[in-house]
Amino acid sequence: MLRILLIIVPLFLWAEGPAPKASLVEVAPLTQGEVKRLQSFVGTLYFNQKSDLASETSGKVTKIFFDSGDSVKKGTLLVSLDSAILDKNIQAAKESLAEARANYTKSAKDMKRYKTLLQDQSIAQSEYDTVRFATTGFSSRVNALKAQLDALLIEKKKKGIYAPYDGIIASRNVDIAEWVNAGSAVAQIVNPYIADITVNIPEAFVNSVTPDQTIDVKIGEKNYQGKIKGIIPVGNKNTRTFPLKITLKSDQALYEGMQASIALPNAAFEKALLIPRDGVIKRFGQQVLFFNANGVAQMVPVTIIGFFQDKVAVESPMLKPDMQVVIKGNERIFPNMPIQPKN
Repeated sequence: MLRILLIIVPLFLWAEGPAPKASLVEVAPLTQGEVKRLQSFVGTLYFNQKSDLASETSGKVTKIFFDSGDSVKKGTLLVSLDSAILDKNIQAAKESLAEARANYTKSAKDMKRYKTLLQDQSIAQSEYDTVRFATTGFSSRVNALKAQLDALLIEKKKKGIYAPYDGIIASRNVDIAEWVNAGSAVAQIVNPYIADITVNIPEAFVNSVTPDQTIDVKIGEKNYQGKIKGIIPVGNKNTRTFPLKITLKSDQALYEGMQASIALPNAAFEKALLIPRDGVIKRFGQQVLFFNANGVAQMVPVTIIGFFQDKVAVESPMLKPDMQVVIKGNERIFPNMPIQPKN
């Protein structure tokens, strides 16, 4: 019996406790105005950066440092090709260059000595000219061999295939010991963080968008900020639609082929109920607003149909003009909660 009383008494005291304190909020009336109704369009997401990585030289694959699905950083070595013969040619070029430099150094010293002898009239001009021309020849030889070595080193670098940017390997097209020719694709890499979206829009909406305009894009359940690149002026003659190009960046990996939706305003105006944009918030996975019902917050799901300056146009069968809508403090209130509008 004692245990039962211990449970009943706290419940009784709680039921008789003070009423919840009213939350202080700021309200504004619903007004009527004219807006251009938003119309939704669906498009498809494509990767902005998608590359087939090809070999610039021929050779046998000796090492592979990646697999499909791997994330790689720009400059990461992906594939190495056999360079044994090229390495020997590089070694020979270095030896030839060292010899040429030694000959040039010796000839330059001789020319300096012969110049002094010529000034002292100890040798003929022809002897000095012979040494001077030889020195010039050695200098040219050094430059030619240096260029040849640089070309071989460039070719050596091309024996490795590197990631051109941060991305994910979409496919691997080569295996160890395979022979690849110049131009053969060894892998495909994509950048899943930068995307292009193509949306076909009717002719009536073409003039409602401008290049570099910021636009809301919904992909899955997440909203993104995209930027309009422009409209391709070649449309579909059957549907009378034109491709609208939008680009966006994401912190999370996107997937090519995903559905993306946007909303564009119609050309014609129509009457609508307007409130400040802060009056609409997302709650329970939908757009809602709260209005003051004699000191109690009532929640109404709404549909956003357009925007006008700093206001948003909404519609719902439960809304009427002059209703007092909560525009500040709505993020901390719940349905049927007492509220106190600021004076």
